[in-house]
Amino acid sequence: MHRQLTFKQACERLRIPEQTLRDAVKYGEVPCRKHGSDVVFDANELDAWGSRRILALRHRELVPEHIASTRQDVKVIADDVLLPHLLKPGYVALDARSKTRKSVIRDLVDMAEARELLCDPADMLRQLEEREAVSSTALPGGIALLHPHHPDPYLITEPFMLVARNLRPIWFGAEDDTPTDLFCLICCGENMRHLHVLARLCMMIRETDVLSEIRSAETAEALTEAIYAAERAVLAKLH
Repeated sequence: MHRQLTFKQACERLRIPEQTLRDAVKYGEVPCRKHGSDVVFDANELDAWGSRRILALRHRELVPEHIASTRQDVKVIADDVLLPHLLKPGYVALDARSKTRKSVIRDLVDMAEARELLCDPADMLRQLEEREAVSSTALPGGIALLHPHHPDPYLITEPFMLVARNLRPIWFGAEDDTPTDLFCLICCGENMRHLHVLARLCMMIRETDVLSEIRSAETAEALTEAIYAAERAVLAKLH
């Protein structure tokens, strides 16, 4: 049975103000159900909605969201630098050859499995396909932030992020209908950190030149350092 959350618990899980969630319930945007006079939420469904919400936020909405999640998560990592804990040069593919949306997902799972990062590759594949079936994780600018439909620590051996730079851009369902050539697989295994990483990456994409830096990087080390530098630049603007 999936865990049921109260309204207050749902706000804490998503790190959003109560009024934001009330509006989402009012307009039928978030999955929920009535339990007597109260509204309750399925934790897995709420997690999936939370990730879709972050990817769809406009810039003026994303900034306060990122600031709020950073202030809460700083208790976990003192300097709040997230990506060096997830991404290593060995987790980068500079010349990926995926040809279709389906093969991108399969190739990322194979990449993670080859690095012994997955406990259940078949379940990870299913979760990624389920997430993309709901709505694409591709963003304008040619990057997709793939992640499991339900963050689950039992799917992975450790938190990680993979980056694949495809030789040819392919259609992946971006809102602006442009093709995608950069693919990240983000697996944090815990909902709060998962949403925080998504918000951080979205801020980096919108506030820095990280995408062009990724595309021009000649080595995996240069690519990872470009990502680390973009994160530091975003954090510097918060202080």
